[in-house]
Amino acid sequence: MRGASTEVTRPAGAWPTLVGLAILWIAAVADQVWLFAALFIGWALFDVLTGESHFVQRITRRDHPFVFWAIITSWIAMSILWVLVG
Repeated sequence: MRGASTEVTRPAGAWPTLVGLAILWIAAVADQVWLFAALFIGWALFDVLTGESHFVQRITRRDHPFVFWAIITSWIAMSILWVLVG
């Protein structure tokens, strides 16, 4: 088993992605780094649930456990840093 399926059965179009990008740009311009921290926590949770991460290349928990957990740890550590510094 390769983890949870990430396939979408019915495409929603590109509007959710465009809304997400707009929100991130607004947060960046407004210097609201907590939103980026929340985004990284979300990525970490999604990666743990699916067993794979897509950072530069596809990394699976099964094939590269050290690298996988290094990525997850990095996402969480950066989130904590952004909350503390921001």
